[in-house]
Amino acid sequence: MIEERHPACQALVASYQSLFAKKPVVDKWTFSTNGVSIMGRYGIPCVGFGPGHEDQAHAPNELTWKWELVQAAAMYAVIPQAFLDGLPA
Repeated sequence: MIEERHPACQALVASYQSLFAKKPVVDKWTFSTNGVSIMGRYGIPCVGFGPGHEDQAHAPNELTWKWELVQAAAMYAVIPQAFLDGLPA
């Protein structure tokens, strides 16, 4: 698990707030991701973010709404710059 104050997490929080004018829910997922290997084995910080609802993740006949895909795409577009903006000079 990554701390909420970590720069990678803060980049996502800042991105979300700037795009949607509200605070995101910052929590842990109850399902496994590739972050187990990326961060757990190799120590590369990672934060999960994606469209859809947690109870649908990796489920048979998983549902995701189109508007959530659009919002996720917007987030993916701004996260890299938000991360760079948060790094010390």
